[in-house]
Amino acid sequence: MTTDELKVGEVVRRRDLHSRFGGTPQGGISPSIRSQMVMAFVAERPGPDDFTGWGDDGVFHLSGAGMNGDQEMTRGNLALLRHKEQGRNVHLFHQLARRHDDQDEGKVYRHLGRFEVDAEQPYYVADAAGSDGMMRTVIVFRLRPVGATVPDGPRLPVTPLAETRITKAGDFRPAHVHRLPQESPAQVIQRLTVEYASHLNGLGREAVTAQVRVKGETSIARIDLLDVTENRLIEVRHSAARQAVRTAIGALMDYRRFFHPTPTLTLLVPAAPREDLLDLCGSLCIEVVWPNSDGGFTSTHD
Repeated sequence: MTTDELKVGEVVRRRDLHSRFGGTPQGGISPSIRSQMVMAFVAERPGPDDFTGWGDDGVFHLSGAGMNGDQEMTRGNLALLRHKEQGRNVHLFHQLARRHDDQDEGKVYRHLGRFEVDAEQPYYVADAAGSDGMMRTVIVFRLRPVGATVPDGPRLPVTPLAETRITKAGDFRPAHVHRLPQESPAQVIQRLTVEYASHLNGLGREAVTAQVRVKGETSIARIDLLDVTENRLIEVRHSAARQAVRTAIGALMDYRRFFHPTPTLTLLVPAAPREDLLDLCGSLCIEVVWPNSDGGFTSTHD
């Protein structure tokens, strides 16, 4: 049989599909030598760590094969990447919900149509949790429709951008947040952010929140506070412990690359860190700020 017999929008059981066209019955990417096809299978509702779905760019983004550990460009992933030079057509299938009256155990898919890897950017790499819960790097293919396709299937919550974009919110002028007897880490961060933003406003400075969407990335980096007046990035942590300070340093160094002119860096914590941690921040020219007993803030740059 030939792939011409596979119609766009056709509903078929996966086992019948392999019986007709070959390929392996397991895995999300199934190359077939017999029919010169690469079949890609999409779950009915991909999980939150699965970068699979239609993007705002008109491209279908497909997570590569490999459930645990860093994904590699081998086997099914490599076959998909090189499908043009190997003379194979790519066909995409979206799993349908099982009907209550369906007693057959085979999974049912709708054929979304024929696709090809994007010539300019065939794939990108993202961070995601594996089936074991461990973070790893995954390959995300960018598939462009070839001819008629069915616009069904999942949609990406965030589509990677072609260029890095920084978005600033309006002036941060929040109401006072009362300190609770028992605060969660998130509540500590919220309170410190509100109090310090109010402090900056009182000094006549413009304090805003911001977010960075990096070119080719799906995650959004959120800047706790940006002192626009003095061009300062402010990272807020719920603790002055070493691990909290070290992760804040990493975030500040990461975010700084995307701002021009280069901003100065500030770490806001609920209490004075130990001397060694102050030395660590000082060696990196990072200002450390914490509340003091009179309602103001102490800074290592004072």
